[in-house]
Amino acid sequence: MRIFLSNKVKLIQLLAVLITLFYIFPTKKTNAPKEEFKIVIPNDSAVNLGDEYVADSDDKDDLKYILLWTSARNAPLAYIGEGQKGFVDRNCPYTNCFVTGNKNHLKDITKFDVIAFAGPDVIRMYEDKLPVKRSPHQKYAFASIESSDNYPVCSNRFDGYFNWTWTFKLDSDVRWGYMVIRDHNNNVVGPNKEMHWIKHGDMDPVSDEFKERLKSKSKAAAWYVSNCRSKSKREQFVKELQKELKQFNLTVDVYGKCGTLQCSRAKEAECFDLIKEKYYFYLSFENSFSEDYVTEKLLNAVWNNAVPIVYGAANYSRYICLLE
Repeated sequence: MRIFLSNKVKLIQLLAVLITLFYIFPTKKTNAPKEEFKIVIPNDSAVNLGDEYVADSDDKDDLKYILLWTSARNAPLAYIGEGQKGFVDRNCPYTNCFVTGNKNHLKDITKFDVIAFAGPDVIRMYEDKLPVKRSPHQKYAFASIESSDNYPVCSNRFDGYFNWTWTFKLDSDVRWGYMVIRDHNNNVVGPNKEMHWIKHGDMDPVSDEFKERLKSKSKAAAWYVSNCRSKSKREQFVKELQKELKQFNLTVDVYGKCGTLQCSRAKEAECFDLIKEKYYFYLSFENSFSEDYVTEKLLNAVWNNAVPIVYGAANYSRYICLLE
């Protein structure tokens, strides 16, 4: 799928929409707390048993055992922890889940309740590397936060293979997204297939304090990028966009390997401060097209008081409030 601006009219229409979004943007209540993606030191309710943690509770006999068949280096498996640690640390309502990467933990892989597979790893596995035996009660879970465009599951051997999906897709059995949307009361309300945004007229007015912070901005748009040959061909889109913007004495400042400007990842906070201080818009362009695949690139704009210009295959009305 390739998208290009073909003439000035389309560019002007695009800019008109973006400017409209700019005026409604500050009233959105969007938040994705980073602590949801971290594992912290276990509290006193857990006992260290080597690399695995077992909660000090009475429900040990009711444990549900989860086997990580693939390496835990790929998200979301990388954040699940060992034993009951991940569940205890997050104060989950249920902590009777026990996670291990040891295939011999129960002496028989058919005794595990769930076997989880990291998508980027399992799609490359030869058949003889997959479980040989499987019991009727087991659930096989496909876990991935990577775009299916980059890691497609093309082998027929996986047809009907997995019981559950654990991905960024909004219809996954277990969802692991890059963000959450909260209302005024801090309740999680999205993203969802069907969003019920409040009407523009009912939104809080933009505060004078926020307007004051916007006065330092003077440049059109920025883009931080390191992958210069993406499947989505976003770099080609930007080339065409630059040509059109040049006619209006505007430009997209491109930082990183694909541009002429530099801002070290080691100084990420300073890099994003540039967006907050100087740029009206930020290019939240995904590197591949996949339904519901919306990453932290959208938040790079939202968190830094810039209007996101989005490029991807998602229905973005599920993630940001658009003017009706």
